[in-house]
Amino acid sequence: MVGVEDIDEDLESEVTDECSKYGTVKRVIIYQEKQGHEDDAETVVKIFVVFTAQTEVEAAIKSLDGRYFGGRVVKAELYDEAKFKANQLAD
Repeated sequence: MVGVEDIDEDLESEVTDECSKYGTVKRVIIYQEKQGHEDDAETVVKIFVVFTAQTEVEAAIKSLDGRYFGGRVVKAELYDEAKFKANQLAD
């Protein structure tokens, strides 16, 4: 959805505003995951959005998955709840 260069102090509120179209957003987490141990390894930005109801999650995924944002394709999908609760945000 975004690259590392797109992360700024407004990103969380922008994501919250956009996702509020599908329901009540409880929390947004912006996570940067380095794809290797090398100094020049790519960093992937993952954005986790927590809604209040499953129907809101489904509506957001249906609308956002495959959509273009800032020249990038959005991949919207469910994340393993146990991993999320354990703060295991890297794959």
